[in-house]
Amino acid sequence: MSTSKKFRFGVCIDDAWTYAGLRPPKSIIIPHLLQVTLPQGPFSVDFGGKRSAQELKLKESHPDLSTVALFDLPDAERREVTRLLSKNLARRLKDNRVNFVRCWFQWNLFQPRIAAGRAQSFRFPLDDFVKVLHDSSINIIGVLGNGYYRFLPMGLDIDKPEVYLARLAESSREIVRHYRGKISMWQLENEPNWWVEHFASDWRRGGIWLTKNLQDLILSELCAIVREEDRGSQTMINLESDNNPSAFAKSYSKYSDVIGLDFYPNYASASPITVSELSRKVDAVRPEGKPIMITETGYPSGPSLFGYSPDKQAEYVNSICEKAYSIDAVTSLGMWRLSDPYWLSFPFQENSFGLIDRRGRPKPAWNEYLRQAKEKS
Repeated sequence: MSTSKKFRFGVCIDDAWTYAGLRPPKSIIIPHLLQVTLPQGPFSVDFGGKRSAQELKLKESHPDLSTVALFDLPDAERREVTRLLSKNLARRLKDNRVNFVRCWFQWNLFQPRIAAGRAQSFRFPLDDFVKVLHDSSINIIGVLGNGYYRFLPMGLDIDKPEVYLARLAESSREIVRHYRGKISMWQLENEPNWWVEHFASDWRRGGIWLTKNLQDLILSELCAIVREEDRGSQTMINLESDNNPSAFAKSYSKYSDVIGLDFYPNYASASPITVSELSRKVDAVRPEGKPIMITETGYPSGPSLFGYSPDKQAEYVNSICEKAYSIDAVTSLGMWRLSDPYWLSFPFQENSFGLIDRRGRPKPAWNEYLRQAKEKS
């Protein structure tokens, strides 16, 4: 993906399983204590845009499409719906100059379980999604090797670093090789300066995350795989901007072509909405001389009990777009996240960052983001 002076807007997709036509993981209700499988409800596939002829035809055969869950449909028809979802997304983004999609290439989509013995089998359920976006000239940032527990295959040893790393390398090589030439940028793992916090919140599990220098072991391996298997793509490492990004950028920039920052100034407090700190965060990683992108940023539309609202979310989108665009060193902005899934996480505000609600209805923030993208890119 080009990181030239032209400013680029993108969206982050959390629910890659939807586009793969697969079931979501268990929802995290109480970290470390309670995870449950929740029902998946209905959603629209038009992203607030004009319905395509293909969608209207599909609606003729399924007049209740907007009122049934994806998994109420037979397998063949479910794939038809997910393909249509990808096409509508690509069209809507392209029409509004949103240039890229960042998406988890989560390990267990491609390898549901670790088989006994050396021989392993892989599948590639994101093929339609990748093809549609690539053919529509929408750049894809594929997040490779994210170790969130909900992304890991069954049977994986999460206590022995050498076993974990070997399995990770094998699967990552298969994924990168399969999508060679279609992924503009590979993000290596996720927020390597925040893994202890992920572990504390139950997003990561297993003794491996307490291993000394694990970040370097994993990032160097993933970097080598991308550079060997997909030389035309770039690598990126994203850092949580609240945890000393300058020191970690200095340590890990050798593995990346681009440095990403995840910026959430209102994660713990709804007010005041302020984005002024972004300049300081960017300055902290500038000395590495790499292009800088805002990989993730966002503001939840709820819960209202905590002071969040859809109108405040739209206000934040306006503010962060203006601020990021004004900083010369920032090349692009990724909004977390495209839509709220029926899958739930913790803490509660995690479930309301979507620009589109779980039924596919645009929030005011979605329209504001499209306006900003169309105006500035």
